[in-house]
Amino acid sequence: MSKRIWGVFILLLLSLNVRAEDVSLELQGLKGKLKNNTQVYLDQLPTIDAEQLPRFRKDIETAVINSLQSLGYYNPTIEIVADPDKPERVEVRVTAGEPVRVRTLDLLLQGDSASDPQFEQLIGKLSLKEGDVFRHDRYEKVKASLLSLALARGYFDANYQRSQVLVYPQDKAADVTLSFDSGPRYRFGELKVDTDRPVDRLLPPLVTMQPGDPYQAIRLAELSRNLSTSGYFRQVEVLPVVSEADENNRIPLAVLLRAKADNEVEVGAGFSTDEGPRLSTSWDKPWINSLGHSLQTNLKLSAPKQDISVIYKIPRGDPLNNYYTIQGGYQFLDQDDTESDRLVVSVHRWDIDTNDWTRDVFIRSEYESYTQGEQEDTSLLLIPGVSYSRTRVRGGLDPVWGDAQLATLELSEPWWGSDTRFIRLWGRSKWLRSLGDNHRVIARAEQGAVWVDAVDELPPSLRFFTGGDTSVRGFGYQSITPVDENGDRLGAKYATALSLEYDYKVAEKWRVATFVDTGTATNDYTEDWKVGTGIGARWQTPVGPVRLDLAFGVSEDQIPMRIHFTLGPEL
Repeated sequence: MSKRIWGVFILLLLSLNVRAEDVSLELQGLKGKLKNNTQVYLDQLPTIDAEQLPRFRKDIETAVINSLQSLGYYNPTIEIVADPDKPERVEVRVTAGEPVRVRTLDLLLQGDSASDPQFEQLIGKLSLKEGDVFRHDRYEKVKASLLSLALARGYFDANYQRSQVLVYPQDKAADVTLSFDSGPRYRFGELKVDTDRPVDRLLPPLVTMQPGDPYQAIRLAELSRNLSTSGYFRQVEVLPVVSEADENNRIPLAVLLRAKADNEVEVGAGFSTDEGPRLSTSWDKPWINSLGHSLQTNLKLSAPKQDISVIYKIPRGDPLNNYYTIQGGYQFLDQDDTESDRLVVSVHRWDIDTNDWTRDVFIRSEYESYTQGEQEDTSLLLIPGVSYSRTRVRGGLDPVWGDAQLATLELSEPWWGSDTRFIRLWGRSKWLRSLGDNHRVIARAEQGAVWVDAVDELPPSLRFFTGGDTSVRGFGYQSITPVDENGDRLGAKYATALSLEYDYKVAEKWRVATFVDTGTATNDYTEDWKVGTGIGARWQTPVGPVRLDLAFGVSEDQIPMRIHFTLGPEL
C-alpha cells in the first residue's frame, strides 16, 4: 500500500512540472499606427497557455476590434491561427478594411460663446471634420478643447447639452452631434487683497484688468507673473472666486501677497580663467518704504579685481518696466599692465517696452586714478549716455533659440566739467539657433569705437582691449591691444571681435563644441587680426552651463594654447 501511495505522489510531483508554454501572438496584416495601436491592446492581455488558446480567442478578437475602432476601422477581418508544429506560436492575421468616415458633423454653440470670435477660430481649426476618418481620440480632443477654451475665457457654466456619435459600420459612416451651451461669460470683479505690507502705490500699475472686463485666464496669469517678478513678494496667489459672483456675473479676485524678508543675503562662488576664483555676496532690502523703494548692495572679489556697488531703485509707475536707479560703486583693478582705482556715481532712467527692449538713459560721474603701462594719471569725467538691450531665450537653462543685443553710446565734454572730450560707442550681438534636436550654432559679433584725440587721454576703463574667455579664445584676457616699446599694453580706440561656434549634443547634459574666434583692438586697423580656434565641452548644470575650451591662437608663429573655463548663461 505504501508503495502505491509513493507512486501516486511522485506522479503528482511530475505533473506539476509539466506546463504548456505561453502563447506568443504575432500580429500580421497591419502597418503603422494601426499595427502599433493593436499591439498595445494585445500586450494588455493576460498570459495565455497554448492549451488555453480556444478559451481566449474571443478576448484576442475583442482586443483587435477595440484597437481598430478607436482609429476608425469598424469592419476588420480577423483570423487566429496556431502553428500545428509549435502551438505556442500564434498568428493574428488582420485585414483592417475600409475606415468609417465622418458623414455629418453637427456642432451647435449656444450661450455667449456663439458670438465669441475665439470659438469661431477654434472651430475652424478642429482636428475632426466631415470626410475625415472618425477617430475616438480626435472626437474626445474636440470636446476637451471646447471646454478648455470655455474655462480660459470665463464660461464657468459651460456644458454639453448633447454629445453623440452614431456609427454605421455597413455604410462606413459616422454622424457626430455636439450641442455646447457655454452659458454667460463671466467678468472680472473687484480685487480682494490680503497683504502684510502696504501695496496701494505698487499694485495698480501691475493690474492690467479693470472691473467689468471679460474674464481671461491669461490676464490672471500675467498678474500673478508680474507680482512674482516684481521682487517684492515671496508668496503670490491670484484666484478667481467664482462662488461669489454677483448678479452681473462679476467674479472677485482673491490676491494673497506675502512680502519678502526685510533683509536678504546671498553668497556665491565662481571661477574663470580670465579672473581665477571669485567670491560674491549681495545684500538686498526689497522694502524700504511704502513707495516700493529698494536697495541692493553687491560685493565681488577676485585676485585681480575687487568691487562694491550700491543700487537704490525708485519705481516710476510700473515697477517692472519704468523706474529710476541711483548707483554708486568702487573698483580696484590690478591685472597685467593695468592698475586702477575707480569711483563711480550715476543716475539711470529705465524703460522696458512691449518688445522687451530695455532703454537706460543715464548720467555718470567717475573718478579714476590709474597706471597703464608707463602712464600714471587721473581722470574726472561726467558722462551722459544711453543704452539699449534685449535678450530673448527659448528653452530655459539649455536654450534652443535665442539672441541678445546690447548697444551703448556715451559722451564727454570739457565744457560741462570733464577732463576729456570723446564719443564712445560699443555694441554686441549674439545669436543661438538649433538645427534639429542635437545641433546648435552660436554666433557673436562685437564692435567698439571711441572718437578721442589720443587714446592716452582716456582712463583704462574706457579704452578697448580684447582676448579671453568671452571674446577671442586662445589668447590671454585683454591681451590683444597695441603695446609700447616695453611690451606694455596700452588699450585702443577701436575693437572688433567675431565668433562662430558649433555644438553637438552627445548626452542628456553634455555637448561637444568646436569654434573659431577672430578679433583685434587697434587704433587704425593696420595690424593683422588674431585668430583662435579649438574644441570644448559643455556640461549643463542646474545653475547654467559649464564651458571648458581648449583653444589655440593659430594666427601666431608660435601658436599659444590656452584652457578657458567659464560658468554662466549662453546669452
